[in-house]
Amino acid sequence: MIIKDLGLVPYEKIDALLESYIPKTKIDNFLLLCTHPPVYTVGSEEYRCDLEVVQTDRGGSITYFDEGTLMLYFAFAVPNPAKFYAKVLRAVQSFFTNFDAPITYDKTRPGFYIENRKIASLGFRYKKEASKHGVALHINPNLVDFNKIAPCGLEGVQATSLWAEGYSIAMDEAKILATKAVIDAFEA
Repeated sequence: MIIKDLGLVPYEKIDALLESYIPKTKIDNFLLLCTHPPVYTVGSEEYRCDLEVVQTDRGGSITYFDEGTLMLYFAFAVPNPAKFYAKVLRAVQSFFTNFDAPITYDKTRPGFYIENRKIASLGFRYKKEASKHGVALHINPNLVDFNKIAPCGLEGVQATSLWAEGYSIAMDEAKILATKAVIDAFEA
């Protein structure tokens, strides 16, 4: 697995970047870490709002990203999407074990939650037996902007973050913990 920290990347550039990695997944898997300037994105599910949004080809509905959201983009060979997704879930669960918080995965509303507050989102697309897109870990995003929408189109759900829940972790530390969790889940 090759890990690349891309820093701050405009969301509009990520799709082309991920597309460029798909042929490379025949040789190796690529985990791309980054953050984005503030942006609302909409996946394959329709969502109507008065905000400016960027349309994507990932699954899911509307979400929000900014410099406080750690993005884990997976450009991985995926011969079996169910097994791949199970490893992604294991990695995210492992990341959250670093915090003494009741964070759980909800398969009926895909994502990770503290009660009814969403703290991580997942959205993937599979193409040519490779994955695109990935996981958004809410480290310290602007929750005022985030909660202008129903996160992932889920009415009655609010976004939260590690910081809002009392866990003041630096983005660099979050990247280290998340990378370790992904390596452990995929190389076990």
